[in-house]
Amino acid sequence: MISVLGEIEAMKKLGSRLRGERLRRNLTQDYLAEMVGVTLPTFRKIEKGDGTVEFRHVARALGVLGYSDALGEIIAESQPEIRLKDLLAAERKHASPRQNR
Repeated sequence: MISVLGEIEAMKKLGSRLRGERLRRNLTQDYLAEMVGVTLPTFRKIEKGDGTVEFRHVARALGVLGYSDALGEIIAESQPEIRLKDLLAAERKHASPRQNR
């Protein structure tokens, strides 16, 4: 489980990287805020890593910059859990077909 301080640091890191990507592309905050569909103050909060911003706005900002796929890959797809009791369970027998008399 992540601590509160870890969560704050993670949001700041994400905001900082988003800001860096915006600057690398030479885009203004105004322009990106408009593309994301948020106000300039809200976009500034995203870049600061403010945890009060709605996640959908952060996700949209990442999408505008082309990171939608990466966002969907943050958590690896889980494999079905195989339990020992399932492996050791007796094989179920099927009923034999009915015979006409």
